[in-house]
Amino acid sequence: MIEGATINIRHVHKSDLVKLIPLMNNLEIRGPYLPSSITSPGLIEKNFDADQMSTEAKETLLIVDKKDNIIGCLWHFKSVPHFNAREIAYALYALEQRGQGIVSESVRLLSAYLFKSRMINRLELRMNTKNIASEKVAIKCGYQKEGISRESNFVNGKHVDTYIYSLLRREWEHDQVTPQAVENNN
Repeated sequence: MIEGATINIRHVHKSDLVKLIPLMNNLEIRGPYLPSSITSPGLIEKNFDADQMSTEAKETLLIVDKKDNIIGCLWHFKSVPHFNAREIAYALYALEQRGQGIVSESVRLLSAYLFKSRMINRLELRMNTKNIASEKVAIKCGYQKEGISRESNFVNGKHVDTYIYSLLRREWEHDQVTPQAVENNN
């Protein structure tokens, strides 16, 4: 488990599926910026039984509150085969908790975990160009805008543009400030 100030990030357990599947397939909760497709509950269960939603290619993690209630999901996966990089994606299912910094905390925690545990040089976030909240998350977490992938995603019957943001290992390392360094600057 990855512990944060207000949330924790953990692997999916089989017992979570009864709550998780309806959240993953609820198009209203997903909102207007994420792909508008649903997955068969049987297929989700079959995939869980095969690999517990955790492989080298793709890993699904839960965002849970301090009482272990599911409030969202994070994914990280290899987005481009020849890049030394991972892409991070997320969904916050708890509508009443949007805008409270939960996704920013989750992305920061997962970014730190991935840089500390894997020999990767780059993390990427991609979001619909109209998704202002996700763009704010990227900026808050130190990711740099690289450009636009034109008509790269299919949402609600239309091809939409996506922004590409990235964070390099050296940028992440530079932004890490130890408590001792902060004390010395005061």
